[in-house]
Amino acid sequence: MEVLASKKNTSLEKALDCENEPAIIDGFMKRYDVSEQEAKDIFHETKKWLWVAAEAAEEDMNLAIDKPLQVIDEMWHNFILYTRSYHKYCMDKFKRFIHHEPTPSSEKTRFKNEFLKNPSEVIRQKRERQQKQLSFLYDKLGAETIIRWYEELPSKYTEQYLNQIRK
Repeated sequence: MEVLASKKNTSLEKALDCENEPAIIDGFMKRYDVSEQEAKDIFHETKKWLWVAAEAAEEDMNLAIDKPLQVIDEMWHNFILYTRSYHKYCMDKFKRFIHHEPTPSSEKTRFKNEFLKNPSEVIRQKRERQQKQLSFLYDKLGAETIIRWYEELPSKYTEQYLNQIRK
């Protein structure tokens, strides 16, 4: 199944092509004890994430890197280290820079405080946001990606495992 982007963005197929991929894969393997094939697979999923993030921005929607997507986030961090390649990739593929904005500590504190005041409302809002994100991802990338991102990858690349294989 080919998923096409809006007229302003590129197709998913084009977004999966990256000029400096060997260096980025090598960099990830220097940081994590993974095979070349594993690194390539993770990078493939990361490029899909970047594509869907560009699509979301086009529709004025914010996506969040949930805990299950941690390995994709780690590869994204790795990609960003190659600043010229990352910038060129974003501009060539999306005509915009895809920023990585971690949640600030103040936001985490605010969330904890709100949770203590009204846990059921915070849980409801979180579920609503997650459902909206999953629906968007399903519409753009299909069930296979949802299963890959939210079942397969997090079952293998747990936080403990990522810490264990980090060099």
